[in-house]
Amino acid sequence: MSPQSRATPHAEETVLMPAIGRRPAPTSPVEPRSHEPFPVPWLSIRERFDVVVEYLPEQTAVVCRGESITYGELNERALSGARSLVASLAGVRRPIAIDTECTLDCVVAIVTVLLSGYPLVLLDSQLPEQRRADILTRSNAVRFRPSELAALPAAPDAPLRSGIPTDAAVLLFTSGSTGKPKAVRQGQRLWLNQAADFHLTIGTSAADRVGMALPISFGGGLDVVMTALLNGATLHVLDPREVGIDAVPRWIAGEGLTTLHATPSLLRAVLRACEGTPALSRLRLVTTCGEAVHGEDVTRLRSQLGPNGCYCNLSGSSETGNLAFNMFPPGRPVPNGVLPVGVVAANKTVRLLGPDGRVVGPGEVGEIVVESDYLAEGYFVDGSRPAPADDRFGVTPRGARYFRMGDLGRFDDNGILHLVGRGDDAVKVRGYLVEPSEVESALRRLPAVEDAVVVARSEAGTGVLAGYVAVAPGDRAPSAADLRRELRNLVPDWMVPTHLVLMPALPRTERGKVDRRALPDPAPRPPVVAPMDGTEATVAALWAGILGVEKIGRDDDFVALGGDSLQTQQMLTRVEERFNVQLSSATLAGFPTLAQFAAHLDTTKSGVAAATSVLVPLRPDGVGEPVFAFAGAGSTALALLPLARELSRPVHGLQAHGLEGRGIPDWTVAGAARRFVKEIRSVQPHGPYTFVGHSLGGVIAMEAARLLESDGEQIRIVVCLDTLLGGPLSAGGPDLPRTEHTPPAVDAPAPGRGALWRTRFQLLTAGIVPRSAEKQWDLFHEVGRRVALLHKLRPWDGKVAVVMAEDNPDEPSWWPIIAPNVVSVDRVSGDHVGMLRAPHVARTAALVRAALERTT
Repeated sequence: MSPQSRATPHAEETVLMPAIGRRPAPTSPVEPRSHEPFPVPWLSIRERFDVVVEYLPEQTAVVCRGESITYGELNERALSGARSLVASLAGVRRPIAIDTECTLDCVVAIVTVLLSGYPLVLLDSQLPEQRRADILTRSNAVRFRPSELAALPAAPDAPLRSGIPTDAAVLLFTSGSTGKPKAVRQGQRLWLNQAADFHLTIGTSAADRVGMALPISFGGGLDVVMTALLNGATLHVLDPREVGIDAVPRWIAGEGLTTLHATPSLLRAVLRACEGTPALSRLRLVTTCGEAVHGEDVTRLRSQLGPNGCYCNLSGSSETGNLAFNMFPPGRPVPNGVLPVGVVAANKTVRLLGPDGRVVGPGEVGEIVVESDYLAEGYFVDGSRPAPADDRFGVTPRGARYFRMGDLGRFDDNGILHLVGRGDDAVKVRGYLVEPSEVESALRRLPAVEDAVVVARSEAGTGVLAGYVAVAPGDRAPSAADLRRELRNLVPDWMVPTHLVLMPALPRTERGKVDRRALPDPAPRPPVVAPMDGTEATVAALWAGILGVEKIGRDDDFVALGGDSLQTQQMLTRVEERFNVQLSSATLAGFPTLAQFAAHLDTTKSGVAAATSVLVPLRPDGVGEPVFAFAGAGSTALALLPLARELSRPVHGLQAHGLEGRGIPDWTVAGAARRFVKEIRSVQPHGPYTFVGHSLGGVIAMEAARLLESDGEQIRIVVCLDTLLGGPLSAGGPDLPRTEHTPPAVDAPAPGRGALWRTRFQLLTAGIVPRSAEKQWDLFHEVGRRVALLHKLRPWDGKVAVVMAEDNPDEPSWWPIIAPNVVSVDRVSGDHVGMLRAPHVARTAALVRAALERTT
């Protein structure tokens, strides 16, 4: 099937649809191409729905949460409700606002309003009440909950208004560029044309079980509701926001869906949830709408679809209705990057205008202007009067209605429409014109990236790119430096964003689109002042290679540029080799900028080892009582630096003896605790003390607290960050009640005799024989595992707060056994390591601050 091909209507449905006219082939190479036009014979949604009900009275219309209703029953309830509504308003014509919810009654309420002839306004259940109040004020709507609408007194004799095609069927509120709700008046004819085109183009018919996984209040969600019911399909409704994404695979398979409709971001979550299951294999069609979709998304989808499954990229807007279809049947090649929007919808014409107002040729970029009788009827300022004239809507000299979208596009040689952003999206970087969408596509191709958006910004009069990245759940959170280095393998240097901000998820509007106004400002980077010759220039080159940053300035901070603890060790190792000195993570914590770090090197004599310690000042300049942060097994204290920077207090890190520099590790928790207590007293001789411990560090922190309490000192609290109770620590501790959901321990295969002796030798020489940073960390991690196996976990009666990573298999109910005075148990996004790094560390730090505030 070619991109221009149209799906064949099901035989039992053809009687419901109008005849299809055929459009002659284009006669001019610049003439916009589109699907063949067809007549829309109905005057109103009610008239069209009457046809569906007449032919399919016993067909199931809607299924939601185990409830269902036939078309005959739906029509009876909705018509009765529509008459009651007319009678209750005594003929006053005002929009009707429905509080949406994922229920059968809500769908009935929507159909009720549509059949009544009053304009419909949808209020999303998850909108802030102030936002809903603003929509009500602007629309002058009467507000009903579905149950309130159903409870109106019966009025069987109330007449229903005869509708005409230009009547407003829906007032769809968009966020608008200012963030204020803006109402688009969508007429009856827009929806009638759209329903017919969905039937003719993607085959929506009475044979379909349509899966709608979008909120009903979304523009795309209402599209699915309307086009399914106006084509006699069975509509299956589910809102993943309410039931969770893990319920989607069971829903798709259990309901035997034939089509699934989502946004691109929701589809990615569905693909993760369905991976390894046959849930999608019986679908004939999957569509997305609302945002750009990438070729990688379709390729991933195809791996889960059956051999005949198709994908279609639906494009449109509140003002234009459906705009274009890009169908990908089996076998059609999928391009990389952002997919074109496709072939222009039937009964729509797209003209691309250049700056001079003339139509541009094939391959040239112009502003998209849509001409059609089936556009929205304009905007509303409020529900009682139309908005002032808006030059985006108009009528051509030939009498055709048009809408100027403000987007730029181009037609390729096959008549496929490509969006190339808005006129103000592109930015010049170092003299090159860069489209942010191209950088987004490259970021999405990186394995750890779940979602990404790139925006153009101006800094000091220069165009820069800022990239916002949502990390794929379950993956180890990459650092910004990791992403930069990987991105340089895909795009030129000038396309690598100046700022990369890692986030748990991209903010979205109530319509499901990325909310660009809610994207946080990137942390300001100081102006790039060229490094001085000598040590600064040499170190800058080392930093640039490790961080993936082209230019390093004198005031740049290694960690702020995205360096994590592993990259720090790599950098320190290279600096040691180049300058013949020995450094530790404390060096970077104390001298974080290039100029400070280089100046420190210049004062360190060649061949002289820098002092190393188990105690690393991470934030000595904080305010208030100090916090002592215990690193996990095999980890330097520098892993806790991002957390320390999120806290306002002085923070001192503690790490295993011998991990950096020379020293024999402590082989017991008690031994490590005694060593740490000595270091802690050197900073703070007496309590009260505040401890934070990551992983095994949490156990050592509780043991140190026990030792200090025996000396008469006070411990305010111990905050345990992802301290795993069900792993090696469970061998010598109290019995923990396990549920059927607790995964069983998996025994590792026994190593061979040679490997066993090599491991024993390495462990015996840990902290003594020099090794690479990666090897040293692995070795000390194994030391920590064995220390945990030998430790007998005992309850501690002091105050404990617990923060668990999302992949922690422990039962939260275990903690009161270990810490009878546990004050809180919370979870954060990110894995065992990722919870200490962006984007997840901000949430981890917020929970730590809350725990500390409860004890002061």
